[in-house]
Amino acid sequence: MSLLKKIKDNTRDKSRDNFYQHLITLGIDVSLAERGAKEEKLFNPWHRRSLGIININSDSLISYVNIIKRDRSKDTPPRWWYYFGIPSKTSGNKSDYIEVKSTRIKSFPVFGKVKSIRWDFNANGEILAEKFTKDSDINSLSMDLGNIKVQSLHENFSGYSIELEFKGKGAKSTGKGAKSTTLHINHWNTLNKIAKIFIENKKTNL
Repeated sequence: MSLLKKIKDNTRDKSRDNFYQHLITLGIDVSLAERGAKEEKLFNPWHRRSLGIININSDSLISYVNIIKRDRSKDTPPRWWYYFGIPSKTSGNKSDYIEVKSTRIKSFPVFGKVKSIRWDFNANGEILAEKFTKDSDINSLSMDLGNIKVQSLHENFSGYSIELEFKGKGAKSTGKGAKSTTLHINHWNTLNKIAKIFIENKKTNL
């Protein structure tokens, strides 16, 4: 390996590599997609960038993960978002858009312990928010790892997405330009439970 290539590799954000390896340790069959996959454009505005797609080859409603990063700026630290994609046929009408998101309520602002989860929703998300509120696994997922945003996808990306920005006790920065996360197998199963609830909700409303 040339010196220039070695330097470039050492400074490259390895969050996707880390998460890929971690999913393997959980027994999930995954592969790294070639760069430039169309899914990289999902939730990737101009001020962020995709670190690439991880394909989920295991029997799972979640078929890929898109990792988006906003680089450090003068006034803000870097941030990473993980988008778990669930392909499914959805309406082409934007008025059918569904959004449900959690807010972690702390005992004390900023530094307090997370004591409960509140689920906010748009006009089409009330039924799902009620189901999430009553599900202890889904609430624990948000308490452990961070706020969750679930939404339907339309037009170029048909299906659903679970957005997770790791902020729980398992999330940390490696200090080397990469994000390290602790996602347990029960967390992975709960993410798939959310996907299943969305799919079942769609069938109910057909």
